[in-house]
Amino acid sequence: MSRATHIVRWLMTAALVVAVTAPAALAQGVGRITGTVVDQDGNPVAGAMVKAEGLRSSRVIEATTGSDGHFAMLGFETGEFTFSLSADGYNPITFTTPVSQGQNDQLDIVMARIRHRLFRALGEEALEGLDGQEIELEVDAADADYSAENWDAAIAGYNSVLEKLPELSGLLLYIGNAHRAQGENEAALAAFERLLAADPTHEIVDAEIARTKLAMGDFEAASAGLEAAASGLDATREDLFNLGELEFAKGDVDAAAQWYEKAAMVDPNWGDPLFKLALVALNKGDMETAKQFFEKVIAVAPNSEVAAQAKATLDSLP
Repeated sequence: MSRATHIVRWLMTAALVVAVTAPAALAQGVGRITGTVVDQDGNPVAGAMVKAEGLRSSRVIEATTGSDGHFAMLGFETGEFTFSLSADGYNPITFTTPVSQGQNDQLDIVMARIRHRLFRALGEEALEGLDGQEIELEVDAADADYSAENWDAAIAGYNSVLEKLPELSGLLLYIGNAHRAQGENEAALAAFERLLAADPTHEIVDAEIARTKLAMGDFEAASAGLEAAASGLDATREDLFNLGELEFAKGDVDAAAQWYEKAAMVDPNWGDPLFKLALVALNKGDMETAKQFFEKVIAVAPNSEVAAQAKATLDSLP
């Protein structure tokens, strides 16, 4: 075979390779898309991840915005692609758009900043000029002091937040409870009444006011408030027990027994209302029922002070 024949065959083979591979290369896509990502104020969003996924293919193309918010992506086929954008501090965006294998129009995308939950709850006006993240950290610190029973620090922390953001009136509930835990009942009552004035429909504050008045010795006001709480979902086992105590002090042992029974139903392992039910039975001359309740006290709370009292009383009964 002559050298000329070799050259001709080589040229024909090369042409065939080009003919076969060119469509395959084209099928991979050469379409290009550029765009910019800005925030709601028109400032560039740097470091945003831009991802495009073909609806009819497995092709995935990714890019990251530069400091100017600009991005460029190459390798698109003709068809529809779903674009997903994500960036720290911004709400993610997803949209679908047709793409050409050639040059495409520039994408100008606006990403909205994730607003702090305080902004969402209270609105832009309430937090104008404030840093929602900083305020939340202050609340978290006050909560930590509250949980650790560092009452003065918790009160100071909550008050500091309220000075900046009076709309967070619910913090007054914690302030009031912290004062009451220290025996500062006047200050507790003042905090609860401030909360009631700010939010007359608050579900818990009426019961807290009643509990505080009970601690202050205002039994009549406390009784009305605790009964209102007991008719709803706000009453605690202590509220029910205290209502029994108020009735017992008035001499109405039957009414007292009803409240003690309700307190025992809330917490069957609490010895105090069972002990009081034993005393009610003794008051009514029902010795056997009294003994049964004393025995229950010892059974449910054997190491408690009230169990010791129940055992001593049982030993003294005939």
